[in-house]
Amino acid sequence: MTRSEYRHARETLGWTHKRMAEVLGLGRRTPYRYQEGATIPEPAARLLRLLVTLRLTNSEKKFEALVSQLG
Repeated sequence: MTRSEYRHARETLGWTHKRMAEVLGLGRRTPYRYQEGATIPEPAARLLRLLVTLRLTNSEKKFEALVSQLG
């Protein structure tokens, strides 16, 4: 996942860097590093792609309910 793909995913989800860190189980600075070009591990990239797909195919309420089950 490129930095522009990451930025697009974060914007599509409507999440802050802090929310990204919480949902993905990352340190609070890691989302900033990803957006600046740090390598995104493939498991995190897959999860982000899945979350974007879920966001685009579900209502906001249903999407948030699904995300709340992640942890």
